[in-house]
Amino acid sequence: MNSIVFKGVVTNGVGQHVELYVPGRDEISQAPSDWPTVLCKGSLNIQIAADGYPPIFKEWGLQDSAKSLDAKRFPCAFEVAQREFGNNKLVPNAEMLHRGSAQVWRAVLSANDQNIKCWVLRRYGSGLAKQLELLSDKHLRNEYGLQDGQAVVVTFLGSIADGQTVAGS
Repeated sequence: MNSIVFKGVVTNGVGQHVELYVPGRDEISQAPSDWPTVLCKGSLNIQIAADGYPPIFKEWGLQDSAKSLDAKRFPCAFEVAQREFGNNKLVPNAEMLHRGSAQVWRAVLSANDQNIKCWVLRRYGSGLAKQLELLSDKHLRNEYGLQDGQAVVVTFLGSIADGQTVAGS
């Protein structure tokens, strides 16, 4: 499986991701060559539609929730350790030793008749159950004219080796 697809709408986040410092390519030991050197502060939040989860979740026995991504069934491009973030308030605990660390997937946001390259970041233990957080070196909302309530599709791309390209990139 090379991709999984989520459908939803652009929504406002809780405004706390802007406080989280997400390190750039030169600051992460596992970062691939196409991970931005500097990321735009904050994230673009996508509210997943009730019927917008990938059908494969059911086959995998996963709930329709962004929290199901924590099960690591769909391979990410790389992970970011909890300690590599700045101002990361999600910290490991006895129940989840990797809490606050994150999986990162290459993704394509389809909106306004455009296919926009971006990244999805999901921190283990995040309370977000119905939202995806998209990152880029650009301010996605402003750069591409995205509006709250606008229908979008987010395609997660499977893990590829550093230096390889994904079809359409």
